Amino acid sequence: MIASRAYKVEIETQRGVETITVEDGDTILQTALDQGIELTHDCKMGVCMTCPARLINGEVDQSAGMLDDTAKEKGYALMCVAEPLSDCRIKVIDEDEILEEVLCSSENAG
Repeated sequence: MIASRAYKVEIETQRGVETITVEDGDTILQTALDQGIELTHDCKMGVCMTCPARLINGEVDQSAGMLDDTAKEKGYALMCVAEPLSDCRIKVIDEDEILEEVLCSSENAG
């Protein structure tokens, strides 16, 4: 039996920093909610953009979400689809910040 990996994730919010352990293949949002941490969210599918964060350090897989590569390269993440690939630290940001980034990216692409 192969033991699954788990990663330490620090979540910065206006209330302070919470540290959770996220099992390999689990999302940051669901693990945080399961541990009683209140975070804004809606669809849990990476579409609605209500659970945005900035990746301060570390690496996550969020290929299931709707963020484009430009937003990901700038460190944006959606916690509902972000699965840690290493220990990491994220900062919860305002929804408007990520919407502005996504809209600006799509306008520049078109």
